[in-house]
Amino acid sequence: MLEAAPDTRRSTPRHVWVVGVVFILLTLGGVYDYVMALSENAEYFRAQNYDSEQVQYFTDYPLLPTVFWTIGVWGGLLAAVLLLLRNRWALPVAAAGLAGQVVLNILTFGFRDRWQMLGPRLALFDLGVLLLTAGFVFYCRRLKTRGILR
Repeated sequence: MLEAAPDTRRSTPRHVWVVGVVFILLTLGGVYDYVMALSENAEYFRAQNYDSEQVQYFTDYPLLPTVFWTIGVWGGLLAAVLLLLRNRWALPVAAAGLAGQVVLNILTFGFRDRWQMLGPRLALFDLGVLLLTAGFVFYCRRLKTRGILR
């Protein structure tokens, strides 16, 4: 009689679910901002209390920053979903999302006067999201080295 192969799969640690869901919620906020800003939604801009210069900042957004914004926003969301699936691709996708955010911040703070245009509150929020994303990448890396992502 043949013996069944032992089940080597581990159950998903609870912290993976907590981190994954929290990161999905965080990135969904970014996805919402992305869609509303790029669709030039006037109601969204009014709700954000943007003045005409700030609205123009987003409605005249150049292609290159938009590409990196896209990578950052959608990469973060996809990485969080992949984390919940315990998929090994969570790490490279999260790293790509982080790289997109880093380049976007360099372009917008360095060449589009983001700090002056949108103020310190939003700029500091962006930097906080960048730090959280970096932490998420390191978290995914640790899970991969421990064999939790497969």
